[in-house]
Amino acid sequence: MSERLGILWHYFAARRAFTRWRNRAELRAWQERQARRHLERVAACSPYFSKLRDHLGADRWRDWPTTNKAEMMSHFDDWNTAGVRLDEAFRIALEAERTRDFTPTLRGITVGLSSGTSGTRGLFLASASERRLWAGTLLARVLRGTLLHKHRAALFLRADSPLYQTVGSRRFRFEFFDLMQPLEDQWHRLQALRPTILAAPPGVLRRLATLPNADHLLAPPAILLSVADVLDKAEWEQIERGFHMDPGQLYQATEGFLAATCPHGRLHWNEDAVVIEKEWLDAARTRFTPIITDFRRFTQPVIRYRLNDVIVADQGSPCPCGSIFETFAAIEGRCDDALQLPALGSSALVTVFPDFVRRSMILALPGSLDYTVTQPSLTEWCVALSEDAPLEPVRREVNDLCQRLGAIPPTLTRVPWTPTALHAKRRRVRCEIPSSDP
Repeated sequence: MSERLGILWHYFAARRAFTRWRNRAELRAWQERQARRHLERVAACSPYFSKLRDHLGADRWRDWPTTNKAEMMSHFDDWNTAGVRLDEAFRIALEAERTRDFTPTLRGITVGLSSGTSGTRGLFLASASERRLWAGTLLARVLRGTLLHKHRAALFLRADSPLYQTVGSRRFRFEFFDLMQPLEDQWHRLQALRPTILAAPPGVLRRLATLPNADHLLAPPAILLSVADVLDKAEWEQIERGFHMDPGQLYQATEGFLAATCPHGRLHWNEDAVVIEKEWLDAARTRFTPIITDFRRFTQPVIRYRLNDVIVADQGSPCPCGSIFETFAAIEGRCDDALQLPALGSSALVTVFPDFVRRSMILALPGSLDYTVTQPSLTEWCVALSEDAPLEPVRREVNDLCQRLGAIPPTLTRVPWTPTALHAKRRRVRCEIPSSDP
């Protein structure tokens, strides 16, 4: 199958997925068949998963142990199905990072390097057929209307990839904007492109939104996408004011293309490609960590793979877009960004999720201020503010938050503000308690 025909086939398959199943029961039964068939195929080529299949069987795949990035990297050679060695993959990925030339592949396989915010640098592999699948699905989830409209896409990323170039055609022009380069140096090229699609981390979108006539930067049909980082409410409002349109979101990681915003602004899992299991993080079941099984990812299997993200569950009604794919409310941050405080009147610890802290900071600070909150110990939070704003409003909001949660308020210490580089993952709320701390 040619590159273009393959993308078109996957595009129409992904569009059909919105109405293919009549209800969730039909979808779940189809997912189960796809997962079992996929695991048998993976086990035939991956020594790592062959052992699991032989021990537990593909029909009991939900009993297989969960995996993560550290596990995948430590078993990389036996994990992937293409016989790619860790040393050769790293060599190509690091050379691409050094030269900023991301076109080379390894025996036709794309090799990419993750940003490493979880503490472990990860590699991802994708074959030519997987690149076509990714491209077709992305177009189906992002584009409004039909493929007949010509698009110019500007994508601000830390690294380019043949994955993105796969989308290129006469009707779909893609341009990579390197986050390692100053934004000011790329402004004229962005203006000259006048994209119909602009995808960038929220910090970049916020900076672009403050420029004069930001709402004229995009040409119709004007699709604005937040990628690669957490989009909080304050930033969403700033971006909406500057561009006069709501930003959508793509949830994409080393582990694959997981979710996207529908035309009604709700985030839907791509359940025609992944099974989502939930590891609940609180008794009220408001937040969970997703365990992903991707039954289309073959070169580098993603099976019962535990992400390190906190997902806010959607308590709302079914989405008016009509899709039966499950929705969720927000991507809140990383699990190890949750802070811990001593409980009032007991020796227990109270978990303070990043969104709780962000809401307190939004209430305490003017909308133009940026901040970080880090926790070096159980009793102290370090607060950095981008301007010379008083700390007292922050203290009041944190005390109110702790009262609602039944926690002992921390001591707040002001520290110097250091802006986050455009290419770096932004972590406004971070837990830095040493592992030896009780």
